[in-house]
Amino acid sequence: MTILYDLCNRIVELRNKFGITQADLARRLGISRSAVNSWEMGLSIPQLKHVIEMARIFNTTVDGMLNTSEQVVVNITELSEKEQQVIFNMVDCLKKNQK
Repeated sequence: MTILYDLCNRIVELRNKFGITQADLARRLGISRSAVNSWEMGLSIPQLKHVIEMARIFNTTVDGMLNTSEQVVVNITELSEKEQQVIFNMVDCLKKNQK
């Protein structure tokens, strides 16, 4: 039951962080507002396809939907391999500077 409780709270947390109402989220997912409310109250569990779509909406991962570790996902697949490597190098550099 911990995962369900965490997911319920995580949906509320992310929705509030992004300034999205239950109705807005429901509209983006193609479902009813009452379904979102039911998830947030722990009365039902979203289908995997909805968890995946919420992860995209909230700029996180599916794993990020199930716990509160802050992760940001940036899609760089449309960049060239050279451009992607520059991004990876920048991230590595920033991580080294934090230590």
